[in-house]
Amino acid sequence: WAAWLQERHGEIEALQNHWNMTPDELPDFQSAPLPEQSEIAFDVEDIKKLKKNTRWLDYTLFTMEIHNRWAKELLGAIQNDAPQQLVTVGQDEALGRGPRPSPFFYAEAVDYTTVHSWWLNDDLVWDGVFGKAPNKPNLIQETGVMYLENPNNTGKRSESEIQYMLERKYAYAFSTGSAGAVQWLWNTNYFMDNVNESNIGAVRADGTQKPETLVSYEYGSFIKGISNLFENRELEDVAVVFPYSNDFSNRRLAFDATTKAVRVLTYDLKVPVRGIGEYHLDSLDEYPPKLIIVPSPHNFSDAALDKLIEFVENTGAVMLFTGPVGLDEYWFESDRIEKELGKTRLRNVVREEVLNFNGQSYPVSYGRRRIAEVSKEVVEDDLGEGSSALHTLKLGKGELVWCPLPVELNDRMDVVGALYKEMLAKADIGNNLVWLNGEDSPGIYGRKVVFEKGNLFVFVSESAMDQNIVVKDPKTERTYQFTLEKERAVLFSTDQNGNLEEVYRNASVTAQ
Repeated sequence: WAAWLQERHGEIEALQNHWNMTPDELPDFQSAPLPEQSEIAFDVEDIKKLKKNTRWLDYTLFTMEIHNRWAKELLGAIQNDAPQQLVTVGQDEALGRGPRPSPFFYAEAVDYTTVHSWWLNDDLVWDGVFGKAPNKPNLIQETGVMYLENPNNTGKRSESEIQYMLERKYAYAFSTGSAGAVQWLWNTNYFMDNVNESNIGAVRADGTQKPETLVSYEYGSFIKGISNLFENRELEDVAVVFPYSNDFSNRRLAFDATTKAVRVLTYDLKVPVRGIGEYHLDSLDEYPPKLIIVPSPHNFSDAALDKLIEFVENTGAVMLFTGPVGLDEYWFESDRIEKELGKTRLRNVVREEVLNFNGQSYPVSYGRRRIAEVSKEVVEDDLGEGSSALHTLKLGKGELVWCPLPVELNDRMDVVGALYKEMLAKADIGNNLVWLNGEDSPGIYGRKVVFEKGNLFVFVSESAMDQNIVVKDPKTERTYQFTLEKERAVLFSTDQNGNLEEVYRNASVTAQ
């Protein structure tokens, strides 16, 4: 990577000018090793060395552009000899956790995007949501279950637990609009000098198959039976913006904020969502959502905020923006929203805040390091108040709802759920499914994926208990009932009229 950049000295100089960067603000690629992830994983206590803090954004955007140039060259070279070959670049699940190539950025340079889901097993919906650009397919191209050991060097997970986790990962892939999932890996690589790598794999060293092979066989049979379904998917009405200016800064809060937002929306409120990047908002015009959520970004680009406001004004959408709204992409305070809100001031949060809306007061708690990491913004007229309130601004045909507190970064889930529920009602977003039983069971995920010719229903259990699930499709008025076994998945397809067609694993699903 460093050598490749050195070979393109002229291009780098041109891009330096484009990003207004001077040579001394770029690393010396020839003499300096590339930094380890631990060296660039900043936190609030990382003040030991002098850093050009506001240049991290510029440099990371610069590397994204260079990466895309490389990817386009590679794609061109491959397709020169194999015109029908689809080309992508690999992508770990840390797509939003540092200056790595991100699917929303490199989508323009490849035929499809990818995500590798490995360690972040609590954020598998998030993986799919923020790996899927609106105009390119996404493939969960590497997924599996990492090996875990007990302190006495015995395996921590049983083979059936691994099987069920892999089953859930496949289900999440299809539920978030991905083109599918590929298990890594099929044959155990027992030559690897690595305890983790030499233990994973569906086929053992002696050629016998682990229970997890059933997952690929059973999904293969199910997907083959519904292969004609996957055309013209209906996009979700709720879009969550990934705040890249923050993620590319030296105070990264974007991962925590977006994973909390996706968790509350999809598990607690049972509302499907799509992701969109702060620097990739043009697709809003082609696929307009009804509700846009910008979750606790703190620093956010002027251009992106202008684009979102323009979209709200022209389409009648509702936008929820939480946390400070007056910090530009370089963490500097600005008056960009002063005309609408009045004069505001940036303030530190206290351990226990209060948010008032809809006639109720909700505790908002910032424990441990959060009290040092995050800020709130206060309208000057409210400086004497001890609590915070929502501010609703009419923007053309739509509305901007501003929450002064970065609620997604607080410790309490109930206030986030209540706020989102209020916004869903304001945006007039109906139910994707009507849950008649099982809605309030913790760890139950379910949604309907709508296609032109029918629907795919996906349900996943992260629960230790079997659950009796009863849901109704509000469009067809058909009701479906089944038992969702603990740690398992249930998938089935229907035609446009709601008639049951294919069922994964031949689970007992009844339709009325």
